[in-house]
Amino acid sequence: MDSVKAPPGWKPEAPVVRHMPVTLLRLPRTAITRARFPAIDFHVHTRAMKTQDAYEKAVKLMDAIGMGAFVNLNGGTGAELDAVLKAGEPYKDRIANFITFSSAGINEPGWSAKFAAEMERAFKAGAFGMKVSKALGLSAKNPDGTFIQADDPRLDPVWAMAAKYDRPIMIHLGDSIGRFYPISPKNERYEAGLWHRPGDTSGNYYNNGSPSFEEIDRARENMHRKHPKTRFVNAHLAMLYYDAEKLAAFLDTYPNADVEISATVQDLGRAPRLWREFIIKYQDRVLMGSDGSPDRGIDDFWTPHWRYLETYDEYFEHPAQIRTEGGSPGHGRWNISGIGLPDAVLRKVYYQNALRHLPSLRASIEKQLAGR
Repeated sequence: MDSVKAPPGWKPEAPVVRHMPVTLLRLPRTAITRARFPAIDFHVHTRAMKTQDAYEKAVKLMDAIGMGAFVNLNGGTGAELDAVLKAGEPYKDRIANFITFSSAGINEPGWSAKFAAEMERAFKAGAFGMKVSKALGLSAKNPDGTFIQADDPRLDPVWAMAAKYDRPIMIHLGDSIGRFYPISPKNERYEAGLWHRPGDTSGNYYNNGSPSFEEIDRARENMHRKHPKTRFVNAHLAMLYYDAEKLAAFLDTYPNADVEISATVQDLGRAPRLWREFIIKYQDRVLMGSDGSPDRGIDDFWTPHWRYLETYDEYFEHPAQIRTEGGSPGHGRWNISGIGLPDAVLRKVYYQNALRHLPSLRASIEKQLAGR
């Protein structure tokens, strides 16, 4: 019998990885459910923080996991921000609402002055800082179709306004390095489960007209260089979690750059000795962040953060940002080990470094420390 021929252009789909293998090792575990010190999470996403119930739910979670305060990056702008700030007024000792950057209208005359004025209004109304998402660099475009980068001159008044009011810019530029590589079994994000649905290329920037990782990174450096008085907190270790040497050079070059660790623990935990030494060396520049939300589970999301930073526990599940249908972590189908930071360093990462950017939270943190 003749063999059946595949249709022209047909390629077999790779097997879908749906489950994380369960280790057979019996390993010691430190009993930990709360952060040792009242951590300030500098990277939290919330929705509908316009009601008392939303704030009380968030505070209840923080009390349960030992978190001192968090930054809400989804404050929005205009009337939406006003509603968030009004509802959050009684809780501003625990939740720092940020205005959310928007490039809408950036190609229109006068946009720079208009958005800078909105920032000024927001800061006077009580916004603690501003969040910038990866849409800047990866989706916001000029009229000719080219991508707007962080060093665009139209943004100079925006970064300058933050410096004028000494408010931090929490900025996420670029994306995970694996997203700029070809989708194939050689890409470890693919192996972990990302892009395993037929035809799924979401969030992949390889050879599809998107800017390169290097282009976005150059713009980040230009932005820091042009605005030395503006304080930038770079999300996800400035997306340099894969190269400690390059990240060190970035921090050494730009004193106005800090970094936070959200959505990098899954990678840092694979080289615990390297990153322990790095964080100790740059202990004044690293902040705690999770990229989480009040809806995240305690055992599978929050506790692994504390376990990673506080203990030497080995080979435990990292706090996965996304999971496949079978529960396998889509950005890293592996386990991690802890770095056991000294208490003096842990205090800096958990809250002291963040208080440099958010000094009005100091009284609340000190009160919580005294109550422990």
